[in-house]
Amino acid sequence: MLERRFQISLPKFHANAKYVFIAHLLLSVFSTSSIAINPNEIKEDTETKLPREIVWPEREFPDPRKTADGFNIGERFQFRGQWGIFRKVAEIVISTEDPNHSNPSLLEVKTEARTTGLIKAVFPLMLKGYTLLDSAEGRILENRVTDEGQSNEKETITRFNFETGKINHVDKLRPEKNQIKDLPYAAPLDYASAILQIRGWKLDKGSIYPLFISSNGRFYLIEMEAKGTETITTQFGNIKAFRVEPISAYPRSKIFREGGKMAIWVSADDRRVPLRLDIKTSIGTASMRLEEFTLNDIPILAQSSSN
Repeated sequence: MLERRFQISLPKFHANAKYVFIAHLLLSVFSTSSIAINPNEIKEDTETKLPREIVWPEREFPDPRKTADGFNIGERFQFRGQWGIFRKVAEIVISTEDPNHSNPSLLEVKTEARTTGLIKAVFPLMLKGYTLLDSAEGRILENRVTDEGQSNEKETITRFNFETGKINHVDKLRPEKNQIKDLPYAAPLDYASAILQIRGWKLDKGSIYPLFISSNGRFYLIEMEAKGTETITTQFGNIKAFRVEPISAYPRSKIFREGGKMAIWVSADDRRVPLRLDIKTSIGTASMRLEEFTLNDIPILAQSSSN
C-alpha cells in the first residue's frame, strides 16, 4: 500500500526521457563538534593533518556522457538532518538552476544547510554553497561557501583551471590557508554534485565508480560500490532503493569508511531520487532523510505526508 501511494504521487519517468544536466554532499558535511550537518565540507577531516606529499594512483574515470543522468536543471531536494536521538537538527537543500550562460552544459548547484529547533538556539548555522558545474565534462569549475549564520566564520572560493591543471583556493577569513595546487585528476566534484552524479551511474550490484572530491582545498579519491537493492522505510512509504557504499578512500577519510559505516540510497527506478545518506560516528549515526523534492520534468511537489 505504501509503495503504491509513492507511485501515485510520483509518476514514473518516460524510459527515453532526455535530461538537461548539472551537478553536492551533499555528500554531506557533518560537524561533530556542533551537532550540525553541512554539505560542503567535512570538518572532521579538514582538522586532520594530511601527508605533505601525496602520490596519487593512476585512475581512469568513466565517460561523463554516460554518468551524467543525475544532472538536471530545475530540481530541488530537501533533507532533514538528524543525529542520534535528535530527529531534526538541520535542514539541507540541494537545488540546480540555469546560470544563464552561453554554454548550455553549465549549471549551478546550490546548497543551503541550516540548524533547526533546539540546536539552532545553541548553534545558529546557515551555510550556503554555490557550485558552477560543467555537466558535459562531469566536473566543477568553481565552488563558493559562505556562512551567513550568527558566527559568520566561513567565506571561501575555489576555482579550477583545467588548462594549467591547478586549483586556486582562497579563504577570505583565514588567508594563511590560501593555496594554489596541482589537480591530480581532471574530474573534481564537491559533495552535493557527487550525490547528484551517483544518480547517473548504472548501479548493477558489484559495479564500482570513482569519485574525486574537492573540499576546502583538499582532495579525496573515493571508490564507491553498488551493494544491490533493498527496501527502506521513508516518509513516502517503503521504497526499493540502490545502496551505494565507499570501499576505499585515499587519503584515508573518517567519513568515507568501508564496512557499512557510510551509505547512500537512491530510488531503484528511472528517477534515481536520493532518499537517504547515513554516516556512523562515535556519537551516533548522522543521517540525511529526504522530505521534499521537485523534478525537472514533473511539475509536482513530492512531499512527506508526516511533516
